[in-house]
Amino acid sequence: MNERNKKRLKQLNKYLVDGLEELSGLLVFEDQVGEESLSEIEEKTGGYNYFIYETGGFVLTPEQSQLNQVVLLRFYSQNRDDLDEFCLDVISTLEKEQKKFYTFQYSNKSSIQIGKEDNYVDEVEFFFLRRLKYECSI
Repeated sequence: MNERNKKRLKQLNKYLVDGLEELSGLLVFEDQVGEESLSEIEEKTGGYNYFIYETGGFVLTPEQSQLNQVVLLRFYSQNRDDLDEFCLDVISTLEKEQKKFYTFQYSNKSSIQIGKEDNYVDEVEFFFLRRLKYECSI
């Protein structure tokens, strides 16, 4: 049941990860990142520079022919002067195909203080929608 949509979800996740890694050269994690990985990232990139994506629940569209799913993409960046410009590239990367696998909704930007130091990491949250055909067998 729903084998086509399960396959599509895997393809959409791969598209997201591959596209962002190609754009940035940074690692992309699903749901969370471990302390050991954070240490490796900090050493490799000279700071905290990585992505985490999370998927939300499904919502039936008003036409009842598709399911929408929110995808939250978090970008953590340290020592980057072109953050706004890079954010535009992230949005374009995920929306670039004519089929629009991902549709950008909005983003939020904030800073997170590292410990008690005067050192900060930028956090950008991108909210995207992705769609699946609703295959309900009645």
